[in-house]
Amino acid sequence: MLVKQLPSMTALIFSADTTLKDLGRFGDVSVRGLHHEAARLGLNVLGPVYWTYYGVSGDPNRVFRLEVALPVGEVQGIPNGFEFKQLAALKCVSETLEGPWENLPGIYNRLIPQLVQQGHALNGICRERYVHIDLAEPVNNITEVMIGVN
Repeated sequence: MLVKQLPSMTALIFSADTTLKDLGRFGDVSVRGLHHEAARLGLNVLGPVYWTYYGVSGDPNRVFRLEVALPVGEVQGIPNGFEFKQLAALKCVSETLEGPWENLPGIYNRLIPQLVQQGHALNGICRERYVHIDLAEPVNNITEVMIGVN
């Protein structure tokens, strides 16, 4: 597995404490809201949406921190319901999922044991980059899964 270093980025952020079982309720609100707010503030959007999970364990009832980030080129104006944040660089191992998001748990269930077996220390941060979203035909979704390592 290839370990890579993702650079830091400036982003407009939606954040919440949630659980895996409640995660779906944030999709439309956070992504649509981030794009709307970026347009209202006149921000340059520099990439696709990232979802970052801090302290997620796989337990559907355990609370963790979620940040949904839209990379932007500048910090300007006062966001309503969102905030600006400099996302830290992330050392990670990644794999791309082509297909429906229902297959995401399988990626984590396969990669995490492999990483531990190979001696990697997990840092508690997982990130997903939504490269291509096709709600009408989920088989066309392209999602990069990034598992943070030390």
